Amino acid sequence: MNPELIEKHEKSLLQAMPNTSNYLKRLTRLDRQWTMATMTGKINCSRIAQTLIDFIIKTQENFSGLKQTLIEILIKENTHKVVQEVSAVAQVVIDILKRNLFERTADVGFLATDDDLVRFLKAPEHTAHEITEIEERLREYRAKYTVYNEIIILDTGSRVCAHLNQDNNITTSRDPLIEETFAADGYVETYRESDLAPGAGKVLIYSQAIKYPDTGEILGILCLIFDFAGEMSGIFNDLADFSSDTILMILDKNGYAIASSDNSNAPAGRIYSMALDEDFQLVNIAGSTYLSKTVRTKGYQDFFGLPWYGHVLQKLETAFTYSEDNSLDANTIREKANFSARLTHVEESSENVLSDLELVVQNGEIMAAKKCIEPDPVEQMEGRALPHILNEIKKIGDQVQNVFQHSTNGLLKLVTASRLHETQFLARLAIDIMDRNLYERANDCRWWALTSDFKSILAKDNIESDDHAQMRKILGYINSLYTVYTNLFIYNRSGKILACSSASESDKEGHTLNAGYVNEALRITDSQLYCVSDFFKTDLYALDGHDRYTYIYNASITAHEDPSRVLGGIGIIFDSEPEFKAMLHDVLPRDAQGEVLDGAEGMFVEPQGKIISSTNPNHKAGEIIKLDPDFKNLKEGESTVKLIEDEGVLYASGCAHSAGYREYKRDGSYKNNVLCIVRVLI
Repeated sequence: MNPELIEKHEKSLLQAMPNTSNYLKRLTRLDRQWTMATMTGKINCSRIAQTLIDFIIKTQENFSGLKQTLIEILIKENTHKVVQEVSAVAQVVIDILKRNLFERTADVGFLATDDDLVRFLKAPEHTAHEITEIEERLREYRAKYTVYNEIIILDTGSRVCAHLNQDNNITTSRDPLIEETFAADGYVETYRESDLAPGAGKVLIYSQAIKYPDTGEILGILCLIFDFAGEMSGIFNDLADFSSDTILMILDKNGYAIASSDNSNAPAGRIYSMALDEDFQLVNIAGSTYLSKTVRTKGYQDFFGLPWYGHVLQKLETAFTYSEDNSLDANTIREKANFSARLTHVEESSENVLSDLELVVQNGEIMAAKKCIEPDPVEQMEGRALPHILNEIKKIGDQVQNVFQHSTNGLLKLVTASRLHETQFLARLAIDIMDRNLYERANDCRWWALTSDFKSILAKDNIESDDHAQMRKILGYINSLYTVYTNLFIYNRSGKILACSSASESDKEGHTLNAGYVNEALRITDSQLYCVSDFFKTDLYALDGHDRYTYIYNASITAHEDPSRVLGGIGIIFDSEPEFKAMLHDVLPRDAQGEVLDGAEGMFVEPQGKIISSTNPNHKAGEIIKLDPDFKNLKEGESTVKLIEDEGVLYASGCAHSAGYREYKRDGSYKNNVLCIVRVLI
């Protein structure tokens, strides 16, 4: 935390910190009382106790210096706590969005090669029936990937050939993204107003040229219009419990807000000051002062997308208001917490000063007793007055020390409560990332199962070598776009693997699968349904000859003319080992250099204790561990956090139960209970 920035805003920050302000007022009042008591001593006892009074004055000066240090620490630690919390929320806002948008780049890349779309655009004219058929195919796609408002197909003359939103009366487009997309090697990401969505304001569009595969001839363009407002609403709602009194935003490179969680006080469509390269800013919004922080995305699999930023505003007057958690024991935290030393240093220094003061008081009392029997009446009078003055100063010193201890106790509890809150938040974040990611896997297998070539080939009585090669080619192209899979494979009604996307897995072709997930997939006749294996160890996900644990997502492939006739299925093998670990690593707290904090670890685990993934190398996938009953008993969407002592060290241990995402794990078609546990050193 930049001390110059703290000093610049110290007055405003202190005014917003009621506890710290009260400590300062109490210490200032005691300081005045100490001065008055010392002055009384000077007037009444200077003849016999000048040296003692000089030491008491020096002690008061030491306490005054410690007072200033204490207030500076309280301001710094309180500010650090708030900035850390809002920075984490800002990071979540932008990174969750970018993870979602990464999937969209793969979607447009694959759908632009769809056989039916290619054949549709290759035809010189389109009948009403053909348009209806292709729009039905697009509608089926949107039913699986529910993140799109509109899907549009245009020809090379920028004429709209088919689209989904019947309220969108477009027939042609002059949007510059058309020419840009024709010239691009891959997808184009565009965010602005477009005649492709008239009256919709700024829209997020993913476009890619549709080409004839044999010659590379450009046939037209596919445009996917992302449900940006719906996605941001979901993100904002998910974070509402952990971001009270805050406004969440997405800003572009100019500070223009393209999304806001509070359009009443801080509406989108305006430019806001960004705090990218400084710890925080204090800004005025709608007549109130807010603490603001802006963060860059960490990206996802080298995708960063458009230059957007996460931005959070927290109202200053409530940012530092909190109720003390009386369930936390300050003495235990002081003894066993990893961070406590830096916060108790001032308290320990004040104890040393007070100890010296007590010694001076004792010596003064002895001196006073001796003077009371001196023949000099003035010394006798001063000797009788001195104990009362020393006792008053001792009482003031005790009160000062009490303020120091109480403030330190409060700070220890505050930092601990903040870490507990953060850990619970991180557990919920990690399980949400997992649900969002696996939602895409459920979409993928269902859509790829509708590939026309797969249907045509599996419908044949005799599948030739060229057919196998064609399936491998399609699967390989898909796998090149969707890199979270180690292999995609097609199997027939007997469960025999006919083609694999990965050349290294070609030895699996010809093997017959008898697994339950295959039998379940082969019974599915509804294109909206899918099935998933248990998290299990399989040779289909082996590395260096060792079988590993993963999920395999499956969907049935049915006949063109009769969807009730199942021809086979597609299985997609999620690369669970690196992907789950990356999700966990992404949420763990980091130091100023971006390194994961010592002692921080994360885990995905089933309620029965089977580990799915862990950042702790001592915990392996498939291992069974004993879980805290409070964690095991969590219901869907619930979370909790506990302070746990392990070998004399305190940890915040947060746990969250999967809640699903959109319709995934919420519509009753698939149930999969998973917990995320995040443990952080206190």
